[in-house]
Amino acid sequence: MAQYKKEDIARLVKDGRIAKGYTQQELSDLSNISLRSIQRIENGEVIPRLYTLKILAGQLSFSLADIGLEPSGDVTDKAPKLNRPRKLILSVCFFFLILLLTGAFLSQSARFPETDFERFLLWAAVLAVYGAALFRIWK
Repeated sequence: MAQYKKEDIARLVKDGRIAKGYTQQELSDLSNISLRSIQRIENGEVIPRLYTLKILAGQLSFSLADIGLEPSGDVTDKAPKLNRPRKLILSVCFFFLILLLTGAFLSQSARFPETDFERFLLWAAVLAVYGAALFRIWK
């Protein structure tokens, strides 16, 4: 959001507030944003967080597109993207975790697997779980 000028956001918020006929205190009360924060935004002292901008946009009837931001749903719903090294580390760690859990399961059971068929089914299930996890990590 650094590409947007504080002054542009300040002007948009102030103009929207004045157009609605609100005082800074009234806007603060309506939006549950502190009076000091509204003053700092309107004076161009800060660039508000996206969450704050969404609240102000709703109260003052302006669009985030007016400052070059496209609305993309609730920010808190989005999981952070994993970069390639993190995906590799997560994949390797999950591999060892599932390997250790399978070993623990096998060591506690004296009679399982009784046949090679059961052993192959167990490892097929382990590979299916690991494959599903990798698919989810790397998608």
